[in-house]
Amino acid sequence: MGGGAALAGSSAGAMALCSHTLIRATWPDRTNRRPADALGLVPDTAVLPHYDTFGHRWIESARRELPGTTLLGIDERSAAVWMEGEWLAAGPGAVTVIHDSEMSRFASGMKVTGLASPARILPTE
Repeated sequence: MGGGAALAGSSAGAMALCSHTLIRATWPDRTNRRPADALGLVPDTAVLPHYDTFGHRWIESARRELPGTTLLGIDERSAAVWMEGEWLAAGPGAVTVIHDSEMSRFASGMKVTGLASPARILPTE
């Protein structure tokens, strides 16, 4: 019985896949974010979507509200893809992993390190 499944999300959909999603905390400040529980498919992680255009502005409030949580910045039209037991960067932009004071940027085709493995929903055989 082989098989498998694919699950993808872009922008807010990608944010929902992690352990936390970041929602606007105050108005009109669009950069101040607060966490809410999300689906938890990627443990101890929160996505900063559109990282190259505006998501990078969320770093300060996300660090303050979620200390110790890995922040995953994903540039527009780009992705972090779990394939064959590892995360890979894909698309014309990059993927940035931020944990505490360390920041690592991964271009398309590079193995992405510093992210937790996805949670398993079904038991393995």
